Amino acid sequence: MKLEIYLIKIYYKNGKLSKNNKKILTNDKNENKIESIGGKLMSSIFICGIILSILQSILFWGQEPGISVMLFVISFLVGFIYLMNKHKKVENKKAFIFAVPIILLSATYFVYHNILFQTINVLVMVLLTIIMCIYATRLHVKIQEFLVKAIELLAGTFESISDVIDSLKNKFKKKEVIENEKSEKLKQGLKSFIYGIPVILIVFILLMSADSIFANIFENIFGEFQHIFMAENFVMFCLRICIIMIFFFIFSGFFVNVLKKDTMFNSESEEKMIDIHVEKMTINMILTILNIFYLIFSIIQFTSLFSNMNTNDFDYATYARQGFFQLMIISFINIVMIILAKVNKGNISNYTKGMSILTLLFTVVILLSAFFRMNLYEKAYGYTYLRLFVYYILVTEFILILPIGLWILDKKIDILKWSIGIVTVMYVILNFSNIESTIAKRNVDRYFENQEQNEIDLEYLFHHTGTDAIAQIKRLLNAKDETVAKRVKEYLLQEKETLQNTETSWQETNLSEIKAKEELINIQ
Repeated sequence: MKLEIYLIKIYYKNGKLSKNNKKILTNDKNENKIESIGGKLMSSIFICGIILSILQSILFWGQEPGISVMLFVISFLVGFIYLMNKHKKVENKKAFIFAVPIILLSATYFVYHNILFQTINVLVMVLLTIIMCIYATRLHVKIQEFLVKAIELLAGTFESISDVIDSLKNKFKKKEVIENEKSEKLKQGLKSFIYGIPVILIVFILLMSADSIFANIFENIFGEFQHIFMAENFVMFCLRICIIMIFFFIFSGFFVNVLKKDTMFNSESEEKMIDIHVEKMTINMILTILNIFYLIFSIIQFTSLFSNMNTNDFDYATYARQGFFQLMIISFINIVMIILAKVNKGNISNYTKGMSILTLLFTVVILLSAFFRMNLYEKAYGYTYLRLFVYYILVTEFILILPIGLWILDKKIDILKWSIGIVTVMYVILNFSNIESTIAKRNVDRYFENQEQNEIDLEYLFHHTGTDAIAQIKRLLNAKDETVAKRVKEYLLQEKETLQNTETSWQETNLSEIKAKEELINIQ
C-alpha cells in the first residue's frame, strides 16, 4: 500500500493522476489524520493519567484523609472536564453541575471528621461522577437505559485498560526507531561523560570540603537515597510505584472509555435497555389491593396515633417503636411500584393513573406515620445516627412526592433528573449538617431539660462521635451528677492527649481537629 501511494505521488507530480488514484491518496490522508487525532487523544489521556496517579500518591500515601481529598477531587474534575471539552465529547454542559456536589462532599474531609461519611462519600462521589459522565455525553437518558450505561462505564473502564496497554506498546515501537537513529550520538555522549567522571568527582569533593552548607545539602540528598534503598523502605518504595502504575491504568482506562469511540460506554445503546414489561392487569391488581390495605391503615393512624398523641393512657413511645423502619420500607415499595407502572411498555390507562395517584396519597400518610413514630421514640430514648438518618430519608421522600405526582399526570418532567437532583441535594445537606455535633447537642439538651429524670448515654457519645462533638460533650462538665461530670472530664483529657500526641502532615489538615484542640486547651 505504501509503495502504491509513493508511485501515485510521483505520477501526481507529473500531472498524471487517475480518479481511483486520487481516491487512494485521499483515503490515506484521512487515515493519517484519524491516526493523528487518535494519537493526540491518547497522549492527552496518558499525561492526565500520569499526573493524577502521581498526585494521588503524594496526597494519600501513608496519610489520613483531610484537605488532600478536596485537592485531588478538584484536580481530577479539572482534568476530566478539560479532556471532555478539548476532544469535543460534551453533549450537555449542564451535566457539569454535578461537579458542585462532588467538590462539596470532598470538602467535608477537610471541614469535619466523620468516619462514617468519609467511608460512604467515596462511593457517593464515584456514583455522582458516573451520573455526570452519562449526562455529559447524552442529551436524553431514559430510566431503563441509565443502569445499563452506569454498568458499561464501570466495566468498560477495566476493558479499556487493554487499549491503554496497546497504545503504550505502539508508542514504544515508534520510539525504538527514533532511538536507533540516535544511538550512535548517545554512545558518544556516554563515553564523554565516563571520561569526565574523574574531573567531576574531584571538583565535587573539593566543593564539599570548601563549604559546609553545600556539603550538608548533598549529604541529606544521599541520605534520602540510602533511606529508600534500605530493605524495608525499598519494598515500600516498590509497592508505592506499583500502586501509582495501577492508578495510572485505572484513570487512563476511564478516560479512554469515556472519550474514545467504539468503547463499551460509547457503543450504540439504543437497544441496550432494561426491558420492563409487566401485564397491566397485574399492576392494576397489585395497586388496587395495596390501596385497600392502605385505606384501613390510614383510618387506624388517624384514630389512634395522630389523634391521641398526648394522652397518657397508652405507651406511645413503645407503640411507635414497632413500625417506623417497616413503614419507610413500604414507602420505598410504593414509589417503585408507581415508577414500574409508568415506565411499563404500552400506554398507561386512566385507571392505573388513578390507582398510582391514590397510592401516592397513601404514601404521604405512611410517611407522616413513620415521622410521628420516630419523633415519639426519639423523645423517649434519645438521638442516634440511625434515627436522624430516618428523618432525612423521610423528608427526602416527602419532597419526591410532588415531581412523581406530576410525572404520573403526564406533565413534561424528567423524573430521573429530578430524583437524582433531590437526593443529591439532600445528601449534601446531610453531610454539612454536622450530624455528630447535632446528635451530641440534642442529647445534651434533652439531659439538661430534666437532669433528675432523664439519662444520657455517655457510652454512645464517647464511642460513636468524634472531634465534631467535642464542644457539645464539653457542656456536660456542668452536670449536677458528679459521676457524669467526672466521666466526661476523663474522656476529654484522653482526647486532648490523643490530639496532642498525633502529628499531622499538611495533607491531613482537618478543621474539626483544629477546633477540638482549641476547645480542649483549658481542660486540666
